[in-house]
Amino acid sequence: MRAGAVRWVLAALMVAALLPVAAPAGAVVGEGTATISTNESWGCGQPSTDGSYASKTGSLANTEPIGGPRAELLGRSIGEIRDDLVWWTVPMSGGYRVLMHERALPALDQVTANLAAEQAKGNYYAIKPSQTYGFSPRTIGGRYQLSLHAHGIAIDMNTASNPYRGDNVLITDMPAWFVKAWTDAGFCWGGDWKYVKDPMHFAWMGPAATPGYEAVPDAYPTRTAAAGFSEQALRTTTEFGTVNADYRYLLGDGDSDGVADVFQLVPRENGTRLEYSQSDRNHDWCSVGRDHATDVHLDGRVALLGDYSRVGRNDLLLLDTGGPTLDIEVSLKPTGFAESIMIATSIPVEPGDDYLLGDHNADSHIDLYVVRRDLEATSLEIYSGADDFATLLAEVNTNLGDTTPSQFTLGDTNLDELPDLFVITPVGSSTEVEVLHNGYLTVDHTFSVDISGTFIDVLVNDYDGDGRGDLWFWDDTGTLTVRLGNTRLAGVPVNFWHNDPNWECDPDAQAYAHDGIFRDDDGNLHENNIEKIALVGVTKGCNPPFNDDYCPDSYVTRGEMAAFLVRALGLSDDGGRDWFGDDDGSVFEADINKLAAAGITLGCNPPANDSFCPQDRVSREQMAAFLVRALGLTDGAGSDRFTDDDSSIFEDHIDRLATAGITQGCNPPTNDEFCPTNNVRRDEMASFLARALP
Repeated sequence: MRAGAVRWVLAALMVAALLPVAAPAGAVVGEGTATISTNESWGCGQPSTDGSYASKTGSLANTEPIGGPRAELLGRSIGEIRDDLVWWTVPMSGGYRVLMHERALPALDQVTANLAAEQAKGNYYAIKPSQTYGFSPRTIGGRYQLSLHAHGIAIDMNTASNPYRGDNVLITDMPAWFVKAWTDAGFCWGGDWKYVKDPMHFAWMGPAATPGYEAVPDAYPTRTAAAGFSEQALRTTTEFGTVNADYRYLLGDGDSDGVADVFQLVPRENGTRLEYSQSDRNHDWCSVGRDHATDVHLDGRVALLGDYSRVGRNDLLLLDTGGPTLDIEVSLKPTGFAESIMIATSIPVEPGDDYLLGDHNADSHIDLYVVRRDLEATSLEIYSGADDFATLLAEVNTNLGDTTPSQFTLGDTNLDELPDLFVITPVGSSTEVEVLHNGYLTVDHTFSVDISGTFIDVLVNDYDGDGRGDLWFWDDTGTLTVRLGNTRLAGVPVNFWHNDPNWECDPDAQAYAHDGIFRDDDGNLHENNIEKIALVGVTKGCNPPFNDDYCPDSYVTRGEMAAFLVRALGLSDDGGRDWFGDDDGSVFEADINKLAAAGITLGCNPPANDSFCPQDRVSREQMAAFLVRALGLTDGAGSDRFTDDDSSIFEDHIDRLATAGITQGCNPPTNDEFCPTNNVRRDEMASFLARALP
C-alpha cells in the first residue's frame, strides 16, 4: 500500500482486475479525461464505451467524416483510416491476410505470439479464409452507428460455426485457449458480450488494454481551424428543469461516447443517484441515464468527475475539504459505483481552493489540480494521479492576480495533447476567457464570449467531434450552452457523430419528470395510497438501489408481504432463531423471521410448517389472514360479507377485514364479492395497508 492511501481492500481487488496495465493512447484533453477505450461490452472485463455515428447507413466512402475520441485514435475519416491499414496474416489460416489498423499491430502481434505458443503445445484451431473478414467501411446492421470493422480494429472468423445470436445464446466451436490468446492481448470477444452473442467477432479495446503497449499514439490532425467560441452549437434546457438547490450539478461524459452530458447528483438515503441528461439524445424527455453510488454521500464534499480507473469512463471523486489535509473518496464506475477507494492525501486545504482533474504529464493518469487564490495572486499545484496524488508535479504562480469571481476548467487549445488552464470570468453582459498553456505561467489567449449568467459549471469538451475543444456553460436557470472553439466542419451537422438521425424517444419509456415519490404510479387508482405508505417507510420501491419505481402491476410475494408488515408494525424481534429452512439467502429472511416471532405467520406447509415459500404469490384470502393476525382484528367473524368466499378457509378473516373497513370488495360498485383466490397486486396492497395504518 502506498503511503498516504487508505484503501478498502475489496474495492482495491476489484479495480485491480479491471485496470489497464499499459500506457493508453493520447486522449481528447479536457477536464477529467485520460484514456481512450474502444471496448464494446461490459462483459469484456471493463466498462463499455460508445462509438460514433455516420451520415448514412451501409457502406461508407473515403470522404465519410468520423468524429469523437475514436476518430482521434484511429482516423478522422474513412480515407484516413484506410491510409493506415496494413496487411496482417491470420494465425492458423494457412497464410490468409486481412487489412487491420496499424495502431492495433502491437496487440495483433501478441495474438500471433500467443497462438504460436499454443500450437507448440499441440493446440490448433483452423481458420477458414472464406469466413474471415477484417476492415470493412460500414455501419452496424443497417444502423447509423459505425462498426469497429470500419475503424480497422475488428476481425470476424469462422462465421458459420460462430453465429451472431440476438437471443444471447452462445454457439461457438472456438476453444477456450484460442479465445484467451486474443483476450490476453487486449481484444473483446463477442462471445463475452452481455446482451447478445457474436463469437465470430474480436475487437481491439485500445492501447490501454494491451500489455506492454509502449508508444502513445499522437492524435490525428484536426480538419478545422481554431475560432474564438463565438458560434453557438447548442442552447437548450434539460428534463431536470430548474436547478434544485439540494442537488449538485456537473458537466461530464456519462455514457462514454466522448461528448459531455449534464449530471445531476441527487442525495438519497442509500447513497447518491447520478443522473445525466444525455447529449446524444438531444436532452429529450427520455434522455436521462442513471447510476447509483451505493452508500456514498455528498456530505458537503466537492464533487468531481474523472477517469481515475483508466478505462475510458468517469468515476465520481468526492473531496473532503473539512480537515487540514484533503481526503478523497473515489466511487468506481468499473464496479457500477458499488465500491469505493478512500485516499488520505497530505495536500493542505485552504479556504477558496478550486479543484480540477486532468492529465498534466500525459502518463494516462488523471492528476489533481489545486487552484489556490487570494486577493492578490493565484497559484496552481498539480499532484500526480499515478501515486494517488502523493507527488507534487508542479507548483506555479500563474501571475493571474485576483481570480475571486472566476471559474476554472481544462482544455487543449494548441493541440499538444496537454491540458491548458481556462479561466472563465463574468464581465458585465459577456464572459472573458483566458487560456494559459500547459506550464501555466502566462495568459496565451484571451477571448470575449457574448454569454452571461451565473454559471454552475463550465467545461471544455469536443461537441462537434472535430478534435478541438468547445466551451460548455451550465447556468443557474438550468440552461446548457455550447460555443464552438473551431470553424464548422463542412457539410455535416455539429452533432453528426454522437446523434443517430433516426433516433427518437421510445413512447413506452418512462418520462423523467413524475409526481410524488415513484415514477410509475402516476394516474394509478391507488397512487395516493402508494405515496402514503412510502412516506411512512412501509415501502421503499421495487428497483433498488434507485427505488423510484413501485411496480404497481406486479404481484406481491410472501417475502414482500413479510417486509410490508414488518415495516408497518415496527417489528424488531426475530425470536433469536431461523424459523424456516427455505428462506436462506432471501433478502426478506430477516423480515420473515420477525413475522414468525410475532405469530403472524406459521409457515406454508402445515402441519410441519418449516417452510415459508417466500417466492410464492399472495392471494387475497391469504392477505386477509396476514392482516387480521397482524392487526389483531376480532370483530365481524361470521358476518358473511361476500358471496364468493363461502368455501374459503379464510372466510372469517375476510369478514373481519371488511368489518374493519380495510377491504370493500373486488367488484365495485356492488362490492359483494372478494375474489379470494386472486393474487394481490402491489398497488392493491398499498391500499390495504394504507387503510390499516393509523
